[in-house]
Amino acid sequence: MKTVLLKLSMVLMIIGIACTSLQAQDKPGDKEVSEEMMANMTEMLDLSDVQQGQMSELLKKYRGSMDWILAKYEGEDEPDVGAMIGEIRTERDAYRDELAGVLSSNQYEIYMSQINAVLTDMFRDLAEIRLWDVQPAIALTDKQVEDLTPILGKSMMETVQLLFENAGERLSLPKKVRIKNAMKKIEKEQRDGIAKILTPSQLDAYDQYKEEQKAARKNK
Repeated sequence: MKTVLLKLSMVLMIIGIACTSLQAQDKPGDKEVSEEMMANMTEMLDLSDVQQGQMSELLKKYRGSMDWILAKYEGEDEPDVGAMIGEIRTERDAYRDELAGVLSSNQYEIYMSQINAVLTDMFRDLAEIRLWDVQPAIALTDKQVEDLTPILGKSMMETVQLLFENAGERLSLPKKVRIKNAMKKIEKEQRDGIAKILTPSQLDAYDQYKEEQKAARKNK
């Protein structure tokens, strides 16, 4: 269940339903939209009075949908992650369609760019946490950790986005090839970035560390 909840957390980051710093003060199960959240959103997007009301109702509606999906899959011993992601993706698409009808094209672009910025920060934080575990194993300096964080964060975010957009679908052979090529591109960019920061001996130690972690996961 912990694995599923982690994946769901990643998914909720990708959907962009009230998933910005604007909702930082809201409790996860609270379907009401806080005054602070709406004030921040109004300032960022320069919402009209009519738009404020529309956005408040829209966010309450789709946050309620997300709560329902979360509760549904939390109650299952062996949740179907693909089905879960499919349901969330459907809600995400519906939300974005309605959102585009409320906001102007410029407001929508600002909103989505804010979500992307928040996601980037979130995955950088996750990458930094992971690097804290790696640091003593391969003798990383603090500067190397700092330089590696955006590289790993970017590849983590791109991987999760790619998996999210394709999970639970019947994939044709051409699409499977495109996904495989996209994964190879992400991995290559990450590897090239890491190789520019680590010494050859550290790079070897990093590869060994990853193999050890992979073996440990298989043995669980």
